[in-house]
Amino acid sequence: MKHNERFNLIRKIKLNLSDAKPNKEKYEDEMENPCGEPGYVAYGTKILDGREVPNCIPDPEEMKKIVKEGFPIPSPEGGESESDYMSRCISEISGEYEHDQSIAICIGKWQEQ
Repeated sequence: MKHNERFNLIRKIKLNLSDAKPNKEKYEDEMENPCGEPGYVAYGTKILDGREVPNCIPDPEEMKKIVKEGFPIPSPEGGESESDYMSRCISEISGEYEHDQSIAICIGKWQEQ
């Protein structure tokens, strides 16, 4: 639900306009997936235009399905921090995948360990 829609819905409810009925399913979906797009998940937050917003990336589970056959995805090394692994993994596969896809694939690999 976009900001304008939410504002208009709240306005209608407060003014007791008869056609104002919140779409509960749409609201619940938005709460479950703050990214608002199917196939994307929030991975932490980022600052955008001075506001903290969800950092939306492709779903790592979905990205596992697009990994090219025979193309090795680096595994975390013993004692390697998540940030070190992510930097190394993304730099190694970025030539084969888009940046967001690389991030999601590496997150999925990190979570497997």
